[in-house]
Amino acid sequence: MTKKNEISKEYASSALKGLIGGIPYVGTFINEIVFEARTRLKQERINRFIHEFSNYLQLNSKEKLVDLGKIKKDDFSDIFEQIIISVSKTSAEHKIEIFKKILFNQFTKDFENIDNVSRYISITNSISELQFKILSEFAKLSDRVLKYKTQILEKEKLLAETYQTLQKEIQLSKLGYKTDITLFEKRIKHIKTAISSKKKALRDLVNPNLAKTYNLKDTVFLVEIHDLISKGLLYDLALTTDMINVNENFGITKLGRDYINYVKK
Repeated sequence: MTKKNEISKEYASSALKGLIGGIPYVGTFINEIVFEARTRLKQERINRFIHEFSNYLQLNSKEKLVDLGKIKKDDFSDIFEQIIISVSKTSAEHKIEIFKKILFNQFTKDFENIDNVSRYISITNSISELQFKILSEFAKLSDRVLKYKTQILEKEKLLAETYQTLQKEIQLSKLGYKTDITLFEKRIKHIKTAISSKKKALRDLVNPNLAKTYNLKDTVFLVEIHDLISKGLLYDLALTTDMINVNENFGITKLGRDYINYVKK
């Protein structure tokens, strides 16, 4: 590690210690650590973020949850630098709010692997506000619920097959063969109940798979979905079953769910 990087880390730690203590302005730190942020606009963005995060920390933290010792860690300094540099390059308010939460998590949660946190910062830099909203809607539903549509289609297929078997059993019964028609009738009733239950659940939920959920045209919605898929945050459920066509039903990847859980909880 170069001497300049070591100095930067020391500034990062000192600056946040000052923030916790109530120091309102850290311009000298900014000039040292964000060496590429030379324009006034970028410096103003950083100054604003530092000030807002100071207030955010005071409003949202509980004394028993905040661990000031964490700011002494080199990994923390690395994350802080990444966030500050990211802040200097964006004016998107939703990203600023996410960066506050990511930084706040460094004080209030068990320290996550730096590679994971760096990945979350990178994701925040790469997705739009609309994409964040779409991803958040998918994350509200469990993987099990997101597969309900496919399961309904599978059970409807099973129901049709069971009806056919029942009709055959009825014909055999009329010919004098011993059959258990009651067994198939109970099976049909059970399948119908399962289908009805899943359909009702879907009616009662906000469906993240529909463009109208976000007041978008289908073409625009699919562009955003495909971009999220390319980033490894969503996937097309058609890849896992032949019961649905492509671009009809989507799931959220573990990375997508981990990201939303980290920045929202």
